[in-house]
Amino acid sequence: MDVLDHGVMLEDAGDETYVVPGDLKASYMWLRVGVEKDMPPKKHLPDGMPADEIAVLKKWIEDGAPEWRGSYERPFIGEEEVLNDIANHLFNSGESTSRKFIRYFSITHLYNNPSASDRDLNLYRAALSKSLNAMSRGSVIIVPEAVNEQATIYSVDLRKLGWQDLLLWEEVVARYPYGLKPIDLKQRQYYDKISELYGPVAFDGFPYIRADWFVVTATRPPIYHKLLDIPATLQELYSRLKIDPEENFKIETAQRAGMFESGVSGQNRLVEYHNGGSFWISYDFKSDAGRANLALFPLGPKFDSNEFNRFSFEHDGGEIIWELDNGMHGYMLVAGDGKRIDAGPVEIVFDKNNTSGSPLIVNGISCMACHKAGMQPLVDDIRNGHALRFNNQAAQKVERLYPPAEDMTRVLDENSEAFHSALKKAIGPFFDADTNLLRLPGPVSFVATEYDKNLDIIAAARELGFEREQDLRLQLSGRNILQLGLGPLSEAKGAVKRAFWESSEAGVSIFQQAANEVGFGSAAIGTASE
Repeated sequence: MDVLDHGVMLEDAGDETYVVPGDLKASYMWLRVGVEKDMPPKKHLPDGMPADEIAVLKKWIEDGAPEWRGSYERPFIGEEEVLNDIANHLFNSGESTSRKFIRYFSITHLYNNPSASDRDLNLYRAALSKSLNAMSRGSVIIVPEAVNEQATIYSVDLRKLGWQDLLLWEEVVARYPYGLKPIDLKQRQYYDKISELYGPVAFDGFPYIRADWFVVTATRPPIYHKLLDIPATLQELYSRLKIDPEENFKIETAQRAGMFESGVSGQNRLVEYHNGGSFWISYDFKSDAGRANLALFPLGPKFDSNEFNRFSFEHDGGEIIWELDNGMHGYMLVAGDGKRIDAGPVEIVFDKNNTSGSPLIVNGISCMACHKAGMQPLVDDIRNGHALRFNNQAAQKVERLYPPAEDMTRVLDENSEAFHSALKKAIGPFFDADTNLLRLPGPVSFVATEYDKNLDIIAAARELGFEREQDLRLQLSGRNILQLGLGPLSEAKGAVKRAFWESSEAGVSIFQQAANEVGFGSAAIGTASE
């Protein structure tokens, strides 16, 4: 265990979670160090850990175990090396007819940042692979190929993801705020070589895109919907996946669990499973009153041939999770009328972890974070808690649609096994073979959280290609760069917000303007069809 890695210390491991912020009794580390005092081992510290150090540990846990910044120095990788590696790989990737489908992702700026641990970097790599496969139209898991020895540049053949229509990729890069054309002559030679290898038509102007940006941007609408080809309505999705929920309700192959409260809603919620490819849908409500009360109206939704319409609920929205061809999960959010929406209204559902940057549950990214290990466990309150027991026919219908807990658990377990198998193929290669992947932080949510943090002078320097932050600090005294609003970076503990860093005027981001001012590169801007 790397005790310098804050994330590792806080990983959920049940009774053996090393540190539970604010809770000494639940912190396994405190049990071993502060109570039993058998750690560190006597052979290393015969007299035990000094009392003052134990007191520091105690206070740190009681204060909520705030994050610290470690220092992980690595040999710096410059932009010239990145472009050279990409040019060489592209040259060896076959004819131009194949090259035009190759795209590159980079975590080099993170590798160069000494605050990113090796485990962090592996989570970034895993997040890239998971997000690509969670938006893939292909039938097999595709693990991105490392291009360089340090594994900071990865390549993907878009055809293997079912994204061979390059207009799809144009939709991605049209929103890219970090695209640059090198100013340095040597770097520009490699850039031009890459352009030549792609050909004038196929080259979009971006030798690579940043993996962290891709993970937090492509997994949101509108790009998420376009890459995964999610239809505009629930009915279209039913038709595409050959799911007939009304028929399954009537013949009682649908299986349900209704709960009076859930982790994403203060109202009651119903989750329904349809076999034939692992298809789950939730029915969500703005309130628990009237026909939104599942105890009183458990036999919805209303439809023409539903003989129990007088006991049918009226819902306000829902979330759909289904198995993709490669075993990963796709997600869709809908309003009560079945039309696709980008985010769930907070009065119906909310994300307490703020994965999207707010309590909004945003389709794609929020769902991947919440369901990092697949479907959440379900507890049913309706089978034994409904109010229809004095109507024999309706009561029997409830019993057949809302199975005993052990039956629903079995369905969940079977679905989870399939998802875990696909997940292991997608992210397992980035961790040791004995790593419990389900105990890791969700890679996508980890990247989303880290990405949304303010940029300090170190992060900004690495993103602008500086090996030393002092070199950027010297540039911050210039009038033009100060006029960009980057003055706070020169102050002690100063920082700028990510949203500001990416904000644009006339299509050119603050980052791109800053890069031009410091001589790192001029703006390269994508285009997309409407």
